[in-house]
Amino acid sequence: MSDMGTRLAAELWGVSQDRVRAWCKKTNDERITQDKKGSHYHIPKDYPNPFAKQNKSTK
Repeated sequence: MSDMGTRLAAELWGVSQDRVRAWCKKTNDERITQDKKGSHYHIPKDYPNPFAKQNKSTK
């Protein structure tokens, strides 16, 4: 599986790199990894956009 960093994830997801970094820090998803604390994050390239707005239909 191929990984991406926060810069590429930010470009793909349409948010700032700081926002992706903050999200990585607080998520408990074991697919989001770091080599050691304070190093770059590794995000799977096929990871779904966590910032995508979900359609909420009102009925």
